[in-house]
Amino acid sequence: VRLAVAAQCDRLCNALGDHWFSVIIDLLQALLGDTDERVRGEAMLCMPRLVDSVLSGTLNSATSSAATNVLDSLLPLAMKLLKDPSANVRVSLATACGELLTLLVGLTSQEEIFQPPPSPTGGSNTTGMESSPESEFLADLRQQKKHIDETLIPLVQRLLHDTDPEVTSAALRAVTNASRGNVREISSKRISGRAHSMSIDDDTMSISSQFSYASMERKEPVFIPVLSENQVLRLLPTLSDLSENPQWRVRQSAVEIVPALLGCTHKLETRSEIAKLCIELMDDEVDAVRRTAAECLCLGGGSLARHGEDDGGQWISAIVIPQLRKCSESQNCKQRMLGLKMVEVILLNSMCPPTKSKARTVITDAGGKEAAVPPLRAILDVAGSLSEDRVVNVRLNVGRVFASIAHHPVLEDDELNFIVDIVENQLKIEEAKEKGGDRDVVYFAKQAISVVKSRTEDLSLSQDDASLSLASTT
Repeated sequence: VRLAVAAQCDRLCNALGDHWFSVIIDLLQALLGDTDERVRGEAMLCMPRLVDSVLSGTLNSATSSAATNVLDSLLPLAMKLLKDPSANVRVSLATACGELLTLLVGLTSQEEIFQPPPSPTGGSNTTGMESSPESEFLADLRQQKKHIDETLIPLVQRLLHDTDPEVTSAALRAVTNASRGNVREISSKRISGRAHSMSIDDDTMSISSQFSYASMERKEPVFIPVLSENQVLRLLPTLSDLSENPQWRVRQSAVEIVPALLGCTHKLETRSEIAKLCIELMDDEVDAVRRTAAECLCLGGGSLARHGEDDGGQWISAIVIPQLRKCSESQNCKQRMLGLKMVEVILLNSMCPPTKSKARTVITDAGGKEAAVPPLRAILDVAGSLSEDRVVNVRLNVGRVFASIAHHPVLEDDELNFIVDIVENQLKIEEAKEKGGDRDVVYFAKQAISVVKSRTEDLSLSQDDASLSLASTT
């Protein structure tokens, strides 16, 4: 019975109304100290939902006392669960911290939603706001946000240092999910409640006004960075410590957070510090950790674009390509293989700006001359440099990677011709070896040539069709 109640406290709030908020908060406090670890864990998981319900109900009822008390009442008990003997309870605590981070940082957008519109004369329209319910609610929102830096970030840092790897991994997932947070999903209930209360209180509200609120909820979610740049910097030392954890799964989880953290940053210096997590673990002794680190480094630019930022290829040019070159020049064949994997990940996930963009990176040719070329060409050049590698597995993966990426639309005629030249030269050298060389290298080279030529023919046919269509229109 206690377990069922712990799981449904937020629904009790919604069903019974704001007069019962204080009672239900006291009830959850008691359940957080229950003797059964299952009840404590379920109550902890329910806490973010209860906080959200109280804040929503506070707005709709114009009563702010419960909102002021909910986190002040529950967070001290959550801090005590840091020392809970049950790892499952601490895992629940880590999950709840991530949800609370997302919720509390999302309150910033609520301030914008409820700010009074500017007056026609250009000044701020604050008439009557000093004592209105919404102005009181705004003050409470600002009060709640103090818990992010004072309580939640330190709490997560301590969970990241937990002795149980499951708790550490849960804390890492919590930070990742918070960094990918979507404020609109959290706030939609509050917007809906406000629209409903406005339609009740204001009988002049038109149907079109109500429709505009409904359409606001139906829009596709927009990525909004949850953690601030300073908060990300505070977490970095802890994550760096985890990259040296003896448990390889913890090291892997520590690096998986990188794309999410990058979405919360704006300075190249901060992004460079975050990238060091990946770069360090690309030399890990475990293959899975190395691959994850390389993939996260390559996919980091996608997190920047997800919230509307175009870094102009800076991430690829300044951070990824230098590391890609380092891998291709390594004496360790596993690192050279990892470099080819990075090329595949970058191009298949559209992480590299097209040749037509203004982004440029410097390469050095065989004669030692430097030239500024598009990042795409620099990446293909790195892959092509491994076509005559002394290790068979590296050579055959050159052809396999080129065959895999040849169909991608970012590659145009110049890039396709470059790939054909590289692979044809590799095939010629391989077949000239004793017994015709390695058959797998020959197979993948021929496959790459076939895919590229097929793509080239498709491009020429589409251009011919476009010319015929233009001529017939004319």
